[in-house]
Amino acid sequence: MFEDNDFVCRHMRLTKADIVKVIRDKNIMSFEALQDETDVATICGSCRADIEEILEDEIAHRES
Repeated sequence: MFEDNDFVCRHMRLTKADIVKVIRDKNIMSFEALQDETDVATICGSCRADIEEILEDEIAHRES
């Protein structure tokens, strides 16, 4: 998958670490909430599946 410093959303210039930080800091629970905070996947959308996977992993980690 992605390393912390890998760009996940190239258009918004967001790395995996950037996205994880927003998810944790804002207690994000949905893709739409994450999109509202970061604008991820609003230009081409090609990163959506990767972003959703990162979000799901973070939610599962939080619940364990």
